[in-house]
Amino acid sequence: MRIAVYYGGTSMERDVSLISGKMIGEELKTAGHDVIFVDPAFPVEQVRHQVNNNLEIEHEPPSLEEIGELDHSNIFRILLDKTIAGCDFHFIGLHGGIGENGLLQGMMEHLGYRFNGSGYSASALAMDKHLTKQIMHAQAISTPDWIELNATEYTGNQNDILEMIADRFQLPCVIKPNSQGSTIGLSIVENVEGIREAVSTAFQFDEHILVEQFIPGREITATVLGEDACPLVEIKPTHQYYDYECKYTSGMTEYETPAQLPDLVGQRIRHSAVNLFKGIGCSGYARVDFRVNADGEAFCLEINTLPGMTKTSLVPKSAAAAGISFPALLDKIITLGMQK
Repeated sequence: MRIAVYYGGTSMERDVSLISGKMIGEELKTAGHDVIFVDPAFPVEQVRHQVNNNLEIEHEPPSLEEIGELDHSNIFRILLDKTIAGCDFHFIGLHGGIGENGLLQGMMEHLGYRFNGSGYSASALAMDKHLTKQIMHAQAISTPDWIELNATEYTGNQNDILEMIADRFQLPCVIKPNSQGSTIGLSIVENVEGIREAVSTAFQFDEHILVEQFIPGREITATVLGEDACPLVEIKPTHQYYDYECKYTSGMTEYETPAQLPDLVGQRIRHSAVNLFKGIGCSGYARVDFRVNADGEAFCLEINTLPGMTKTSLVPKSAAAAGISFPALLDKIITLGMQK
C-alpha cells in the first residue's frame, strides 16, 4: 500500500510527533509499504522528503514563539494534493492541535480517506478534558473532582476565583490546560501562593483550563485496541509526576508491564477504559490514564486518541505485553482503520 504518514505538525507536541512518525513510517517501509512522510508545518511542495535520522526530543516542548512561526494553513492544501489523495491509507502520527482535535479527521472523512484512530466527533470530545470528565461522570467512572475556568471569567474576577479554588480543593491540586497533551502547561500546586502562577501558566496554552484534585498514588495507563484492553502499564517517574521530561527522556521513568495490581482493581480499570472508549465513540485504539490511591480506588484522568509511538511510549509497551510486536500493532491499527 501507499501510506501517507503525518508527523511533526504545528502543535506544542511537534517534537514528540516527529519521533512517533519516524518510527511508524520506517517500520511501515520495512514491511514493504510505499511511505510518504507528511509534515504539515511545511508546504505541500516539500511533502516527500527523507526523514531526519538524528531527531531527538528535547527536555522541554517547543516555545510558543517557535510554534507561532510555523505555517498552520498547509494541511488544507496538503490533503487536496494529487499525490496525497492517491494514497491508500493515511496514518496520523500527529499529537495535539488540528491533528488530534477532530479537524483533520473531519476533513479526511469528508474526502473519503481511510485513516487510523477515531473520527471527527470522538477526537473532538476526547481532546476536551472537561467534556470527557462529564462523560466519565455520566458513566459512573470515578474521576478527580474538577472545575473548568475560561479566560474571560478569570480576567474579570481573578481574586474571587483564586479564593474559590483555595477553598474548594485540598492542596495539592492540578491546574492544566483543557486541550493540551504531554503535561504541557500543567502544574501541581502545593500551596495557596502557587495557585495564581499555575493558573496564569495554563492560560498561556488554552482559553479554558481545568483545576483538578490531585490523587496521590500509582499512575496506571490502559491501552484499548479494537474494543479490548491490553495489559496495564504502571508508570514510575523519577519526578513527582510523569512530566514532559520523564515521558520522553530514556532512563527517567521505570515501567512495569503488566502492572502488579489486585485482580479486582485491574479488572475495574480495564472495564472503565473500554467503557469510556465506547462512550466517547472512539475507534481503532486509544490510551486511558488513571491514578490509583492507597485504598485501591482508581480515578480516570483522560483519554488520548492518538497516543505516542516513540521508544518510551506506553501503547507499544502495553501491546508488547499482550504479545503484539510493533509491526503487528501498526498492522492491526491499519486494519481497524480500513474497516471504518
